[in-house]
Amino acid sequence: MKTTKILFFFALLLSICSCSNDDSPNDVTNPTITTDNPVTYTDNPYATLGGKINDAGNQNITETGVCLALTANPIAVNDNNNTSIAITATNNAFSDTFDFAGFEGQLIHVRAYAKINGSLIYGEDKTFIPLEANNPNSCNTVIVNTDITTATTWTTGNVYMVENWIDVDAPLVIQPGVIIKFKNGNAGLEVFAKITANASETNPIIFTSYKDDSYCGDSNGDGAASTPAKGDWGRLTMRGDQHGSIFRYCKFLWGGASNGGVIVVNTGTGNIHDFTFDHCTFAHTAGTNTYYTAAFNGGQMYDESISVVTNNIFYDNAIPIYIQAKYSLNPNNVYHNPDNAAEINKYNGIFVYGGGLGGRSVVYGETEVPYVFNVGGNATLSVGSSDFLKIDSNVILKFGQTSASLDLGDYSNNANISGTAVFTSYRDDTRGGDTNGDGSTSSPATGDWNGYGYWTTGHGSYVWVQNNVFYDSH
Repeated sequence: MKTTKILFFFALLLSICSCSNDDSPNDVTNPTITTDNPVTYTDNPYATLGGKINDAGNQNITETGVCLALTANPIAVNDNNNTSIAITATNNAFSDTFDFAGFEGQLIHVRAYAKINGSLIYGEDKTFIPLEANNPNSCNTVIVNTDITTATTWTTGNVYMVENWIDVDAPLVIQPGVIIKFKNGNAGLEVFAKITANASETNPIIFTSYKDDSYCGDSNGDGAASTPAKGDWGRLTMRGDQHGSIFRYCKFLWGGASNGGVIVVNTGTGNIHDFTFDHCTFAHTAGTNTYYTAAFNGGQMYDESISVVTNNIFYDNAIPIYIQAKYSLNPNNVYHNPDNAAEINKYNGIFVYGGGLGGRSVVYGETEVPYVFNVGGNATLSVGSSDFLKIDSNVILKFGQTSASLDLGDYSNNANISGTAVFTSYRDDTRGGDTNGDGSTSSPATGDWNGYGYWTTGHGSYVWVQNNVFYDSH
């Protein structure tokens, strides 16, 4: 590993390598080049950069490397705006690690480049922020202990230490790479105004515990004496009408104090909870087998086009997410740690408050985990005259109360249910896993739930469906 110290920006006389001044890709259309996702290190200002040439064939590759700048789309020249670094390729792939001391906390753009047949081609523009060495003072700390009442920006390179409950009453912009640490279980955000936390995969925004030394060092100054634990801090409560709050590539870690979840969707005006959670990670949240302790308590979301929950990752929580029966949860969310597929959630299912569909067309399409109807108040899924229910192939619905059922009533034509969908008991570990989280302590039995049925035409006899239906009363 090379740890060349990077001292390049705005230095006209500095020459790290000799690169062509040809700053256009010319007519090379094949092959192409991909820029690697930059890898940064939490305990030093190093970053690993590189790329890969695709479909090179027998073309003449004379140079490969990376271009760097403080602005988008750097080019392969050395001037006061750009720097390029040659890296030798092996099997058309190349990478190296560099020391960015002096540029900690700055947003840097990188593109892979290659000179092929005398012409330059470039990969995608990607960004990263070098971090300081892992020590108590590795990031500048900003104390937050008063409500946000005017438009505010939390800026890259800082740790924002939230010491108590903070009302966000005015727009808050959180820049990519910002770390937010919460001091205790009585610290969190009550969100009444728009938050814009729009980050990237390589430069996420972190919401975590005061004791979490893995992000910007030992903020509580006790060395290794403390480590983060579930419930170390409170939550973000999405109150009122959000007016377009967005959380993209954010990580919510070690929250859920008093088993209250880390995101709670609370009362708004009518049907409006206008926000987006996309490509976020929810992990290590305190909770129990009670629905309202879910890491993402979305029980007051009704419309998936307004309350957007997509491409998120849930692992090492109790219950990952709680929704209403009328909400179509996107099936592109993930319920395990992508780096360790065995690390899931204790009650690994989508917990659903049952009832009618509110005159909406609703789709159940998730197949990684089951939908669990074991929520206090209503564990039945029913279809009315103005509803439409679609259950996709291989979807599993589990029911946890003896009175619970899938009831199509007089409206069986208002449903499109796949023949491979499964309906079973909450205690059935053979279908959809150990959703009640008790290992082999409990086992399913006939009568665990009521069943799946509908009335014949004209409210005639009630028909109980038997295909792929298990442990019901009928």
